[in-house]
Amino acid sequence: MTTFLIIGAVGVVLVLVTLVVGDILDGVLHLDALDSDLFSISSLAAFIGAFGFGGAIGLGVLHNMVLAVIVGLIIGSLAAWGAVSLTKKLKSDGASFRSDSMIGHPGRVITAIPEGGYGEITISVAGHVRKITAKAEQAIDSGTEVWVSAILSPTAVEVTPTSGPHELIP
Repeated sequence: MTTFLIIGAVGVVLVLVTLVVGDILDGVLHLDALDSDLFSISSLAAFIGAFGFGGAIGLGVLHNMVLAVIVGLIIGSLAAWGAVSLTKKLKSDGASFRSDSMIGHPGRVITAIPEGGYGEITISVAGHVRKITAKAEQAIDSGTEVWVSAILSPTAVEVTPTSGPHELIP
């Protein structure tokens, strides 16, 4: 059982290392060569840790080394699959909040925009809500729905009203 616990502890240490320098290690060790995250540090760490602790549990419950290894392999494989799935989900999380990804998205004025001046809007892109500085050709009241028509800088956009003022929803 001690061997399984040591293997599990090594897996936990690898998880901690992955949290700090995981992408660097994946690049240096070329573990992402298949571009599937199957052999990434995070999936290997999840497998090793779950194999060790799963094998210890299997040995404690079943009192048979072969069955304990099988239990460890099953639990380790499930943990590695979960790590790969989570990594893919995190990497493919839709549009990021790059400036060019905001063009055409709707928003709502939260600080009135004076003619030729700047105000503020809230905008939601791929589930990320952000407050950003906005400019418009004409004055726009607070609460008005707008859409982003141009990017002025990384922190400012130009907007066009889509309708009249509405009540602000907290």
